[in-house]
Amino acid sequence: MSAKVRLSKKELIDLIEMTEQTGGDATQLRELLELVENDAQQHGASNHLKKKLSDEEYLKEKRGQSHVEHGTDLECMICHQKFDHLISSTCEVCFRGWMLSTKRS
Repeated sequence: MSAKVRLSKKELIDLIEMTEQTGGDATQLRELLELVENDAQQHGASNHLKKKLSDEEYLKEKRGQSHVEHGTDLECMICHQKFDHLISSTCEVCFRGWMLSTKRS
């Protein structure tokens, strides 16, 4: 199974080291690191690791990392209105505004 994961170059190097320290095979990770370093030399940036996410992709990623509460009369900690579910103690509208304010440009 494959998945898209955003990593910094340092995180990739740390993952390679951890994989090898635990006896794992980091060949594919090393190939990716080499590809990224070559690309960075040619283009001045590591495009393979840091793809700019759209707002919706960013929000989807953050929702997946957040705790969702279900119930009745749950109060949003930002707008204090009542909802039947909250994401990280906030309603959908407040969560969206909060998360987009943390997104790097």
